Amino acid sequence: MAMAALAATAIGFSACSEDCVDEGMSVIKDSQTPQNALDRWLYQNYVLPYNIELRYRWEDNETSMDYILVPAKYENAIRMARILKYICFDSFDEVTGSNLFIRDNFPKQVQLVGNPGWNSNGGWMSQGNYTLGSSEGGYKINLWYVNHLGDVIYENYVPTDSVIRSREELNKVYFHTIIHEFGHVFHQKVAYSTEFNQVTGTGYLGGMWSSTFLSETDPEIYASGFVTAYAAYSADEDFAETFSTYVCSTEEEFQALLDKADNKGRNAINSKLSLVRSYFNENWNLDIDSLRDAIQKREANLDNVNFDDINL
Repeated sequence: MAMAALAATAIGFSACSEDCVDEGMSVIKDSQTPQNALDRWLYQNYVLPYNIELRYRWEDNETSMDYILVPAKYENAIRMARILKYICFDSFDEVTGSNLFIRDNFPKQVQLVGNPGWNSNGGWMSQGNYTLGSSEGGYKINLWYVNHLGDVIYENYVPTDSVIRSREELNKVYFHTIIHEFGHVFHQKVAYSTEFNQVTGTGYLGGMWSSTFLSETDPEIYASGFVTAYAAYSADEDFAETFSTYVCSTEEEFQALLDKADNKGRNAINSKLSLVRSYFNENWNLDIDSLRDAIQKREANLDNVNFDDINL
């Protein structure tokens, strides 16, 4: 009996030696990724002045599961970070007089994705249409197709320029989307006048917008009083599209858009633009004409900025 007790005790000691917790060793592994040059640049140029986090590393739970997506390449994440600050943040800072406007109002997270999300919406929209960005509740903007910043622009199969030197391509793929999503943040905080909704009245098409017009430059878009086809989706999208299209266009480009409309459509676009201008002046002390000038000045200077440089 004594031998049995001793054996049991020995087994107990043996089990304890294998299973007892070593309190001097943590089972939680440090998963923090060491900072690189971009992380340090982002801390100085995004986190400290604006309290904004730009995420470029791949995280499944931060991206849409509805598309097959890839990460942003490191070198293109650098370019996007630089260009976003240069064209967007710096322009707002110049017009408002400080970094507080962006710090207080711009979404706190920007998530970069390498490729676009291909859609199939029917009509002309199914011919190569893709998602370039989205917003989440005013606190996050998703920017897709970031790897396009490493591409060359071709005309008739002849390479002409890089994407980062083309203001037209930057606006089409990135900044129209960025300013559009930012525009939603404003009206979600302070509603625009119901007078805006009434200008085009029953002309909003909902999901039918993508099959109603023949192309993205169908003259009927402008004749219907919209600056883009997507503006016809709803009043909220119309507001954001009017704001974004105006500040991302030169005076000549916006006038060319108006020239494609008939008198009724042109009057509707101008009426809505006037209401958008008043909305930002009265509620946000923001002059969108000065903002457009600031953005266009920077876009005209793209050739003189090295967007690969993140030296502090």
